[in-house]
Amino acid sequence: MTSNSATIPLEDGLDLRQIIKGSLLKINLDYDETEQEDSEQAKIKITDFIGKPIPNFSDLESKMTAVDTDKFVKKKIVEEGGGLPISDEFTVCIAFSGYWEGQKEAFDMRSVAKPLVINMKEHGLLPGLEIAIKSMLVGEVSIFLLSYKVMYGELGLPPRIKPKQDCVFYIKLIKSTYTPKNGDINFKEPNMFERVHHEVCLLMSSGLAMHKSKNTPVAANLFKRAVAMLHKCRLADENEEKRQEKLLIKLYLNLAICYNDINQPLKACTACNELNRLNSLWNNHRALFQNAKALRMISQFDSAEKRLKRAMKLSPESVKIKAEFELLNNTKESIKNNRLASNKFISTNHETISQAFKDEVDKLLKSFKENVSVCRLTLSPNLNTDELKYIKGACIRENLYVSNNNNSKNSYGTSDAVSNEQYTKFFLDKSEVFGNDIYNEDFSDEALNEGIYP
Repeated sequence: MTSNSATIPLEDGLDLRQIIKGSLLKINLDYDETEQEDSEQAKIKITDFIGKPIPNFSDLESKMTAVDTDKFVKKKIVEEGGGLPISDEFTVCIAFSGYWEGQKEAFDMRSVAKPLVINMKEHGLLPGLEIAIKSMLVGEVSIFLLSYKVMYGELGLPPRIKPKQDCVFYIKLIKSTYTPKNGDINFKEPNMFERVHHEVCLLMSSGLAMHKSKNTPVAANLFKRAVAMLHKCRLADENEEKRQEKLLIKLYLNLAICYNDINQPLKACTACNELNRLNSLWNNHRALFQNAKALRMISQFDSAEKRLKRAMKLSPESVKIKAEFELLNNTKESIKNNRLASNKFISTNHETISQAFKDEVDKLLKSFKENVSVCRLTLSPNLNTDELKYIKGACIRENLYVSNNNNSKNSYGTSDAVSNEQYTKFFLDKSEVFGNDIYNEDFSDEALNEGIYP
């Protein structure tokens, strides 16, 4: 295919695992190139692929490092990953695109939205791709220069696969999981706890490694998956129930740590609420510390102080708890005078809201934006419609958010007593994610060094 030739669409990308045995390429007869280019969906799909053409392989090769002793596979990392090294025990998901030298279009690709899933033990991969993938970590994006000797050989598969031609592959390792040794787990079957326990321990180990490599969102997802597996598993006796509970306590604490690290304190509060349900909050200074940290970030200062005092009794020598106590007091002091209330401001000249109120709002937003210790701030409940409208407009200017929730219960999982009266609360948020109802997340329905429980 020359650089000026028309694009030939294929029904599916070439399955790399079938290349050794040969592959039948089917042309999509329903393809309409004009219609495809004009559709918004096509534009989205194009951006979902990784990589770009390489005019000259020799220029790229000088910036690469060999990953095998024969120097048939050379690599350049574009985005760093983390976690455990890939081995035959893993099943991985990859997105990729492959290019010949000087060609403008990829001869094969898989998008991030529809990645290739590979069991590294039973894959049938070409040797070059196996070496490449095993050199990667989760989240990594790398460019590989692959010799024809470890790829398609001297013959290739003309016309699509050129004979005796080196190629470049962009590969993104999206995720990796341990491959179950005895097939997929059927949670409805009895006597499955031992297998589930083993898989959960592997997920926890991967989560610890991801957290250590600062890939905290992935670590949180791994811990959450482990929690889901434990909740789905049928228990045979009291002994299995105790072992399940022990793992859940570790996982929920690790989730609270991860969510606090990525500034999702509402989710951290939910994890702590689950610890409370398991009777492992008020007797656990680490859990109380994380709960207090999350509550401080959402400006629930009294509840945070209550937990820190209890944590201090359980671990009076903890430097972290003392530092958090000082941060809580400083944060509380810095914003206690920035509470908006309608009765503080009297409008003049028949204005709906006064200039004094506007000035106070601007002052509040500036203080909230600069305060890195708080992610969410509760507004006064007696603000009128026009005042809220002004606050929302000011937040748009400052790249902040206003969210609300209608609740008749404590939304933060603090287990503190609250009024049963129906009310609406409005909050200032630094992230749009807080506008979602994430604090009602149910871990059980999902199909750190220091502080992280191993």
